[in-house]
Amino acid sequence: MSQPQPGTRPGYLVVQGVVTDREGFKAYSAALPPIYAKYGGQYLAMVPAPLVEVAEGDPENRSVVVARFPSKEAARAFWNSPEYAEAKKLRAGKGTFYVMVLEGLPE
Repeated sequence: MSQPQPGTRPGYLVVQGVVTDREGFKAYSAALPPIYAKYGGQYLAMVPAPLVEVAEGDPENRSVVVARFPSKEAARAFWNSPEYAEAKKLRAGKGTFYVMVLEGLPE
C-alpha cells in the first residue's frame, strides 16, 4: 500500500453491524481482503460484539470494523467499486449494518 503524502487526509470506513447468519457471513468476509488491498485499505480493528467495550451509552450489541484508506476518496471508491458490489451480495440477508465513510486529520 502506498503511503499518503504529508498534509493529505486519510479516509476511514467504520462499520457497525449485527450479524444474524455467522456461517453465511463467512463467504463475504473471505471476499473482502483483496478488494481492500486493491483500494489501499487496511483493517485497523475488527471487534466482535461481545468484545466491544462500551465506555458510555447503552450497549447496542454491534460488531465494529475500522479500516484506513489513503484518502476519503479511496474509501468511497472501495465502497462504490464493482468488486465490492459483487461481494456485498454475499452479505445480503446476513445481518444489519451501519456504515460511515470519514475523512481523517491531515498526516
